[in-house]
Amino acid sequence: MLPIRDENPKPPGYKPYVTYALILANVLVFVWEISVTGQFFELTDERAGAMMLNFGMIPAVISSGLAEHQYGVISSIFTSMFLHEGLIHIGGNMLFLYIFGDNIEYRFGRAKYLGLYLFWGLVAAFTHIFSNPSSEVPAIGASGAISGVLGAYLILYPNVKVVTLLFLGFFTRFVRISAKWYLPFWFLFQNVLPAFLGFAGSGIAFFAHIGGFLIGLFCGYLYKKTHGSEFTYGMRYGWKGRR
Repeated sequence: MLPIRDENPKPPGYKPYVTYALILANVLVFVWEISVTGQFFELTDERAGAMMLNFGMIPAVISSGLAEHQYGVISSIFTSMFLHEGLIHIGGNMLFLYIFGDNIEYRFGRAKYLGLYLFWGLVAAFTHIFSNPSSEVPAIGASGAISGVLGAYLILYPNVKVVTLLFLGFFTRFVRISAKWYLPFWFLFQNVLPAFLGFAGSGIAFFAHIGGFLIGLFCGYLYKKTHGSEFTYGMRYGWKGRR
């Protein structure tokens, strides 16, 4: 199921500049990756490997660095958030960020949203580290932070419809699915089940997605509890309930 857009309007003229900036930053870093490696669809050569070792997040390095009180190793967590291994990887991540990030940015405010995005990515990274602290495989990608966006979206906009391209064998069709069904399906079938059914060796950091999504849920819940009066209309129509 591929999301195309959400039916969640914002105030006329509002621009989600932080979401746009994050997408631009990821794209520019990917262009830099291409310029260094000469590869586009999948970065797999030695130059790409060296890049991932230098800027990716390696659980074993983080674990040993923290054990020795070398907190500088945490910087690789943030650089890893902007690296991607190929066109499909960055394309999928940026599509989800574009569709769901703008409303979360509006709801939290630009500065808080940026801080939360990085925080969600940090929590996602440590969830991945705790799941396999001795791994020497670099982890890269924005999906941990974006999973936090999705978790918050589920709490704040459960009834919003997500226009989705549904693949049925050789046939496709567009369907409208409520976020309260689409996002749990994504979380369960694309992350939780693969993580616990032995697909951890597939190269996908499922536990990073799980950690990011759960912390996003928690932050969305806290916001909803402290801003309950804003949700008279906001839960359904996005911006109308916001003060």
